[in-house]
Amino acid sequence: MKNVLIVGAGRLGKGFVGETFFNAGWNISFLDKDPKVIKELLKNGNYKVRVHKTDTVVDNVISGYQAFTTDKQHSVSEAFLSSDLLMLPLYPEDFKEAAHYLGELFEQQFKQNPNSKKTLICLTNKNHIIPEITAYFRDNLTNQETKDWFDSHVAIRDSIVRRSTDAETNYSTNLVTTAVASLIIQEPVYSDFSDVQWLDVRKNVAMLKDIKVFTINGPHAATAYYGYLKGFDDIPTAAQEEDIAALIKGVHDATVQAVLKEYPVTRDEIRELEYLPEAKNEMPDTIFRVGYDPIRKVGPKDRFMGVVALCEKYDINYDAITKAIACAFAYTEPQDANAIKLQDDIEQNGLQNTVASHIGRDQNSEVVAKIVDEYNKLAQLGLIG
Repeated sequence: MKNVLIVGAGRLGKGFVGETFFNAGWNISFLDKDPKVIKELLKNGNYKVRVHKTDTVVDNVISGYQAFTTDKQHSVSEAFLSSDLLMLPLYPEDFKEAAHYLGELFEQQFKQNPNSKKTLICLTNKNHIIPEITAYFRDNLTNQETKDWFDSHVAIRDSIVRRSTDAETNYSTNLVTTAVASLIIQEPVYSDFSDVQWLDVRKNVAMLKDIKVFTINGPHAATAYYGYLKGFDDIPTAAQEEDIAALIKGVHDATVQAVLKEYPVTRDEIRELEYLPEAKNEMPDTIFRVGYDPIRKVGPKDRFMGVVALCEKYDINYDAITKAIACAFAYTEPQDANAIKLQDDIEQNGLQNTVASHIGRDQNSEVVAKIVDEYNKLAQLGLIG
């Protein structure tokens, strides 16, 4: 039986990755830094996932796994050494800490089984960070000999997540997910997971991921932030409201124009990447999940500003995107630490300086002025408290 170590046992780790490998009959081990996440996983020895497929809804009970915290004893050592595949459903800011913890285990692997190889698949919506993640791992190896071995025996690969997974909390053991589209994985890989459904190895993943993040995640995030200001709790309901629907269309239209100019793709190829079949009785995606961490989402190369840069390059109107960004700066969800940080920054440094700092532009730039103007319009409409 094949072995997989899932580093990050939150919503995506349990609801998508764990459920997928359980169905394929793999031995599953979870590793997480949060003791409460692991405690809940081990309490009953199983967790439940409601899976919405295109034609049915399945209730699956996942069991027979191991679960470890990132303890000082490295209790996960045996599970790590026996796994040739590591799945890392982590937020971008968590990879550095994960690499630090796993560094000692890669040292063990080099000493005990230098002929073995590993594939690490990173599941995050941030693009172009594999060199940075690779550097984190190499920096935690003690000598050049180990680093040379790592370079030739460990493949760190990016992926494109096209699956919604949700739960009440990160440590919940009752989850809901959709199963309508595959995880697209960067080639080449060392591990054989051809027996696992919903994993699709392809070329040109960096380009495809840019297109996916821009065309799907951009309008999705716009829906979340404007929907929040208008008092909605879930994405499907918010998307039906007239003003929000108009913003979604504006963001999407500008994005598609920019993508067609920048990348060697056709409109039909973009549609193929964007198209996600409708799941039966599909769960309503929450504003909270989609809007989570507005600081990352308004960043210089992310779903909004990455497209703005292309629009500037090709002289495409991007007013809708600046409105979406303004909504993100007005997002005040109290359970989202980075939403609160944005509000603290605005209070301490002023709106213009805060916008400029987080989107990576000069405070006197045109795009900053447009965002500030859109923010003020939202305030005048009474949408910002």
